[in-house]
Amino acid sequence: MRLTYKTHVAEVKNKVTAVNKKLYYVTGKNSKLSLRNKLLLYKTLMRPIMSYVSPVWGAAAKTHINKLETSQNKIARQITQVPWFVRNKRIRKELKLTSKLEFFRKLALKLFNTIDNSSNPAIAEIPNYDPAEPKKKRRPRTLIN
Repeated sequence: MRLTYKTHVAEVKNKVTAVNKKLYYVTGKNSKLSLRNKLLLYKTLMRPIMSYVSPVWGAAAKTHINKLETSQNKIARQITQVPWFVRNKRIRKELKLTSKLEFFRKLALKLFNTIDNSSNPAIAEIPNYDPAEPKKKRRPRTLIN
């Protein structure tokens, strides 16, 4: 069996959709909850599901990351209740949300900086990563380049 990002992304998207359905009464059309609190629910309950092991996703194709971006856009539209003609980029800007790729890049930088500065001898033995060295397959650290 071949391990791919396709199945993982589909599973993550299904989990986010399930949580979103459970929270629809609180975040949906007839909700009396403030925009700030709706956004807080998204950031604390749904975004961690999407970003779990995201530093490894540097090797994933952009189409897979775009599927998660689509989920974020749908939730942002649901939270804000804006008309169909408002662009997703504008919604993200107003909510101060970054794109999924940028969010994953920040998490990857934080993780790899922590690894590089670790005093753990097992981690210190891991060879340094050289992005200039040509490889046939993309590596997780390609996300930060």
